[in-house]
Amino acid sequence: MKLLLSIGLVMLLAACQQNNIPTIAPGALLNDDLFKPVDAVIETPEQIFALPEQTKADIRQLTRSAFSARVKTDLLLNYLFEKKGTSLLYQNDATLTATETLAARQANCLSLTILSYSLAQEMELQAEFRDIKIPEYWTRNNGQSLLNGHVNLSIVGGKSIGKNGSVNYSVFNYVIDFDVESNKSHFPSVALKQNQVIGMFYNNKAAEAMVYRNYDLAYAYLKAAVTVDPHAAESWNNLAVLYRQKQHFELAEKTYVLAAQLAPDQLNSKANLALLYEVMGETEKAAQLKRVVTAKRNQNPYYHIMLGHESLAAGWAQKAIEHYKKSLTLDKKSAEAMFGLAKAHLSLGQKAKAQQYLQSAEQSAPNRSERERYQYKLKLLTAAAAQH
Repeated sequence: MKLLLSIGLVMLLAACQQNNIPTIAPGALLNDDLFKPVDAVIETPEQIFALPEQTKADIRQLTRSAFSARVKTDLLLNYLFEKKGTSLLYQNDATLTATETLAARQANCLSLTILSYSLAQEMELQAEFRDIKIPEYWTRNNGQSLLNGHVNLSIVGGKSIGKNGSVNYSVFNYVIDFDVESNKSHFPSVALKQNQVIGMFYNNKAAEAMVYRNYDLAYAYLKAAVTVDPHAAESWNNLAVLYRQKQHFELAEKTYVLAAQLAPDQLNSKANLALLYEVMGETEKAAQLKRVVTAKRNQNPYYHIMLGHESLAAGWAQKAIEHYKKSLTLDKKSAEAMFGLAKAHLSLGQKAKAQQYLQSAEQSAPNRSERERYQYKLKLLTAAAAQH
């Protein structure tokens, strides 16, 4: 399955818009007859957030003498990032329950945030999921481009009771965010309800199943997603993608239209609907939607980076260079675009230019880990060049 031009892009972790939403009966757009039952058991909401009994015991022991929300938050951070000398690692394509994340020690931002929330709840802290309103941003997985969103967790410290019964009103707000490399903290955010987070979990699992062509499992997860959160546009969008795969165009159209109604500011469902209209021969409808989507996306540097990645993967290095340079005109400090230019020029055998752009990427990297990554690649390129 190619989730690019033929059926559109799968959305991961995007937020749903809750303003002026239509009344939805999820069953009207669900069609179980198109998919086979699956043996896999869909995780329940309780399983998504559950912690092992030993972890609960560890938390009780850790916080037995902690009475301040601020102290408890510090203990939470130490537990997350210093437990047994290992840190939890960010991995974009792994959606796991809280228990699975503890065992694996790595997962995506949603799973890591779910774990943090469960630990915070066990510590009796006030925790709130936040959806970060980032621009459209794509990553690649198994040769496919996936549209990503981002969530983090806000810990709010308020009234706490001291040992002598005194009340402490030490108010603070601390954000736990695992995707520090992308530097998304400056974008606005909105609070998420727990059912929305559960829907995101199911939608992520569906998207991962779609990447590997397991459409029956994807449908099972999407059915769970729209049932628990029927106002989540990204879940309906992915369901429409599945219907498009099954050649049920009218059902796919209705589902894309609903996704667009739920999130009028999001472009993905509109872009996918335009592609569907082209297949259906509705060329004027497709053209109208494409004009709207293209005009807005052309102002997004991440969109041109995505096109550059696609072009490079297809072997069109010169076309990729054009897209990466367009991205740089919109964001002159984009290390990702510079790195893309380095890869494109290297594929053309232009090592000097590749080295130049790698150096620029290293200098523009937003944090130390990114700088070290580019330094390492630059070192490899320099060593390879010295051998020829």
